[in-house]
Amino acid sequence: MLVAASAERNKEPILRVLRQYLDPAQRGIRVLEVASGSGQHAVHFAQAYPHAEWQPSDVDQRSLHRNPEWGLRDTAFLESLGQASGLLLEKMVDMPANNKCLIFRKE
Repeated sequence: MLVAASAERNKEPILRVLRQYLDPAQRGIRVLEVASGSGQHAVHFAQAYPHAEWQPSDVDQRSLHRNPEWGLRDTAFLESLGQASGLLLEKMVDMPANNKCLIFRKE
């Protein structure tokens, strides 16, 4: 399995954010992780939320071609994609590895 150092650094801080929004006992929760990369986060989060359905995804290949550690940086683009799909940006949280955790909710 591919292990990314930045994913290791961020998995616990992101999980702390998720704990503010998700109940681990609740069933029927669906979570989309955008720009999942190695999938380390999805594996880690699935252990903490075994009843949730996790959907990892990869996006914005042009950023990854420039530098695989960059990920997706255009949060306005993500917000517009979310709106087009009936998702509202509820909160943007700064993470320790110079990135962000965006919380979207279905309208």
